[in-house]
Amino acid sequence: MSSFDATNKRLQNIRGRIPAFPEDHMRLLRMTYHVQKRMKDLSNAVLRKYDLVDASYMVLAVLYGSENETSTASALGEACMEKPANLTRVCNDLETQGLVTRGNRPGDRRCVMISLTDAGRRLIEQVMPEVWQRTTRAYDGYTAEEIRLQEKLFLRQLDNLDNL
Repeated sequence: MSSFDATNKRLQNIRGRIPAFPEDHMRLLRMTYHVQKRMKDLSNAVLRKYDLVDASYMVLAVLYGSENETSTASALGEACMEKPANLTRVCNDLETQGLVTRGNRPGDRRCVMISLTDAGRRLIEQVMPEVWQRTTRAYDGYTAEEIRLQEKLFLRQLDNLDNL
């Protein structure tokens, strides 16, 4: 029995009540939510022991992958898919822990720059491999071709969403 069976049954029930209900599309959408939730749960299980959550991990990882390990607050929020208020709260916590610093862009006091500290770099370099070892297990048994196909399908879906 799959953990998705109950959701699938509910979708079938809705289709029985509303014949125009796009059951196949909604099944894919619900599966996406289930996958995302389980992936977050897997990563949070690792992050908990480092006093991090998914949002703080994403901030550290995005900064680590950014040029000079620095980003504007707006670009960081967009990359992490966080609203400004939540990004501020997350960065406050990370700054208190000594993992990031904030300052203004030279010549533009309105532009907040967020940078990874040495402690933040050491932490993300320690945590990231543990997270990917846990989360990439979701792709066990996939061939390289299947991975490329799924990536292509996700990109197509993202393009569709970007064009709404």
